[in-house]
Amino acid sequence: MYQSPWDLNSDFSESRLIAMANFIAGVRDEVIELHDEGLGDTRLSLGMRAYECCRTRIIQAAKEGSFPWLSVLTPEGRFTFMINNTPVRFTRNDPKYLPDRKLVVSENTMEQMTLFGSQPHADVRWFFVFDTDYKSAADAAYFVGYNEFGEIVCQWEIPVEVGITLVADVSDSVSQAVELDEPLVGVKRPVIETDESEDEG
Repeated sequence: MYQSPWDLNSDFSESRLIAMANFIAGVRDEVIELHDEGLGDTRLSLGMRAYECCRTRIIQAAKEGSFPWLSVLTPEGRFTFMINNTPVRFTRNDPKYLPDRKLVVSENTMEQMTLFGSQPHADVRWFFVFDTDYKSAADAAYFVGYNEFGEIVCQWEIPVEVGITLVADVSDSVSQAVELDEPLVGVKRPVIETDESEDEG
């Protein structure tokens, strides 16, 4: 049983982690709604757009002070933001199989980690991990701490509330309104049946 993230690092709190996870999931949800396979969108394009939009919106939120404890440490490359003074990243992966390349930290992150070198767990790599299908905003979300060898030292499942997104091609046909002529109103004259057939000729 893992300890809670805030037990290992006082920069974290349950409310902060939930707020950040929901923020990222919300951006993912917006991007997924715009996915258009009819236009040529693919799994790769959706993933790249989701990542870039999340990165941009986090930078924007930090500049606007939307979360007073949020700042950006490395805006390009290995994008890294901070919760208070602790570097954090985000990814869509199975937390048990995080790629080794994800554990490589940016130069700024390494400098930040050395400032807390004497503290326990100072070398932990912290991630918001979205274990979800690429067309889903967040089937499951975790806040996970890894040591330098990729071993999980902390994992906490985050309750995420995001609108249900049903992905369909934007190009799918949708019934359009049809303008109808106004109905003719009048007295219906009785039809008189006869035995004679009218010549159409």
